[in-house]
Amino acid sequence: MSLAVLFLLTAAIVCVLAGVEQQRLHDEGYANLEEKIDDIVDQMKELKDIVKTHKLVISKMKVLEETVKRQAELIESILSEKQQRVAEKQSLKTSVKSHQTLFPPADDIFSTDGLVYEKDAVHQSPQLGEEILGSEKQKPGVFVRSDDSDPLLPVVTQLTQKVSEVSAGLQALKDEVDTNLQALRNEVRAGQRELKTEVSEASTSVFVRWGSSSCPESAVLVYSGEVGGSSIMATGAAVNYLCLPLSNLTLTDTRVQFAAQLYGAEYQTEDGHHNKDALCAVCRSSRATNVMIPATTVCPAGWTSDYSGWLMAGWIGHNAASEFICVDSNMEERIASEQDNDGKLLYYTTTLCGSLPCPPYVTGKRVSCVVCSK
Repeated sequence: MSLAVLFLLTAAIVCVLAGVEQQRLHDEGYANLEEKIDDIVDQMKELKDIVKTHKLVISKMKVLEETVKRQAELIESILSEKQQRVAEKQSLKTSVKSHQTLFPPADDIFSTDGLVYEKDAVHQSPQLGEEILGSEKQKPGVFVRSDDSDPLLPVVTQLTQKVSEVSAGLQALKDEVDTNLQALRNEVRAGQRELKTEVSEASTSVFVRWGSSSCPESAVLVYSGEVGGSSIMATGAAVNYLCLPLSNLTLTDTRVQFAAQLYGAEYQTEDGHHNKDALCAVCRSSRATNVMIPATTVCPAGWTSDYSGWLMAGWIGHNAASEFICVDSNMEERIASEQDNDGKLLYYTTTLCGSLPCPPYVTGKRVSCVVCSK
């Protein structure tokens, strides 16, 4: 009896240590994930600062655009005024030519009895000429020379050149800012994709689907095999069940005198599965946590059922201790494995009232189970 207690205590300590180690690895994975999340957050802060700078540059660009617009309006006004002056100049030139036609030089004109004569021709009287001169006197006096040039032309040219330079500079600055912003956006998107991958990988878990060689749709098959463990007759046997692979094995010759021994597991169910070797599958779930719940086939709210079946373990009359596992209700077995070799065995679990509260439990009932993930 003391040896059995010792073995149970040893098995419990091993399970606790395994759980502690698994929790440590889980915590380290989340610590690395937190560091990567902090890096992404820092990148997002840098991007926000750059966007803020970009907005400031855009604001300044708008101010410059308004300035350029006002300069363009000023240039347009100057050009309009220039065109008006050119038109006035042309009108004056036309008037001068008319005057020269009506009043030729004095050498070609002579007068007799109030009439004005030109050589070989007779012209209008001075009265008509005075009327024309009188009408021209009403216009502002402008002195025009043939070599006159517009003094605003250099200013207009300089302003136009300046506007072109400012516009080119603004466009170059805008292109540079857009290029840098796009590069940062691409970098952040790449970081987000990497973070999403890391989070997805850190948010997965692994479980064994006992009694089946395949995984549920929500999980990916890591490998499949046969259930195994230590002999039921050995008092020093290992407690746990193993999912043993059936391919890519790495085994080495040994001649040690004392060693643990590995057996296959058989169903001891007194039905169609009796004495047949049990199969198993190691599955990777897309959810971070999984748990086996006995005595029910329903998962708590917010959890997803991966599979359900029967709670099974070794027989209480055997020398070796065992553990409870949830075996899929289909209880898949290896083909042509009906031979009774014993080894590691799987029995249904039944209830026994006393320390077990009844109700809700009832004596002698087969116990179901479910594996849930979240």
